[in-house]
Amino acid sequence: MELRTAELLDARSAFDLLRNTRQHGSVRVRIQERFDATKVNALMKFHHDFFDRPNGGTEARSVGQITSDALTAEAGDLTLLLDQAGRYAFLEPLRPIVGKLNALEEKDYTYLLNHLNDFQDDLLTAKEDVLSPIKAFMRGAQRVAYDESITFLREEEANFAEVPAIEVQPRRDLAASAHPYRGNGVPKAKAAVSKLRAILADLLKAERDRALAAVDKHHAPLQVVEDFALLNESSRAQVLALTIEARAAIQSARFVTGIRDRLQRYLTQDYAAQLALASRLAAPVPQPPRKPGDKAPPPAPPVHYTSASSLRPQCDLP
Repeated sequence: MELRTAELLDARSAFDLLRNTRQHGSVRVRIQERFDATKVNALMKFHHDFFDRPNGGTEARSVGQITSDALTAEAGDLTLLLDQAGRYAFLEPLRPIVGKLNALEEKDYTYLLNHLNDFQDDLLTAKEDVLSPIKAFMRGAQRVAYDESITFLREEEANFAEVPAIEVQPRRDLAASAHPYRGNGVPKAKAAVSKLRAILADLLKAERDRALAAVDKHHAPLQVVEDFALLNESSRAQVLALTIEARAAIQSARFVTGIRDRLQRYLTQDYAAQLALASRLAAPVPQPPRKPGDKAPPPAPPVHYTSASSLRPQCDLP
């Protein structure tokens, strides 16, 4: 016999309802459906094949209930994976599978026994093609390597314009792949990351060395400028602060473009500002009028420096 309300009752639920006389009217008693042993065995086999573990049931109802509970748990686990689909777009194929599992979750155990052929092939195929590869990928070392490769791609994107495209392509292919858990895309990208790190390190060092040499090339003439020679130590340090600042920014820059932009700013703006500052600090202090009523001498006009590289001839000829 079976006891039901809207759903089939287990032993504890039935006991609680039968103890309450007001609830007796909502309990229906039905002769339990008998199942052919082949259906029970078939469901047990599906359970073993899909979940990779045996079904511990001893008769039709327990076999069906254990399978139903396992399908519910599987839907919950896959839903947790789907929550990461914003970061891992390749998880989206799990969504229709979760929908099928949720639909089966609403059925009682008799449906699983009587309609096994309606869903077992689809679920077993999904397990082989999608579920098992994705689970192995997300729970193993490949996901760590994938994360490192994608993070490296995003963080160093600004430097890749300076690198041969063939060195970057394995990471771009991996990021665009709808199935990174298949094939050898992750190992190839991981090896490419190691190689590219070395390439970028050499590239940045060479660019920094060139930029620092250019700063030093301007630093030496600055110190022999007549106005600079008239300054005391404090004023000289004030003038040279822009040089120190530019060198520090170049040393800490992570991108080739950042190094070039900072050098260009020093050559076109900071160096001219240093020369102007040296002239202003070296200018004699205006003397007050010697006699009452005399006018103070006008201040000397500030010296303005223009970078030679910014000068352009005015010419309309092509």
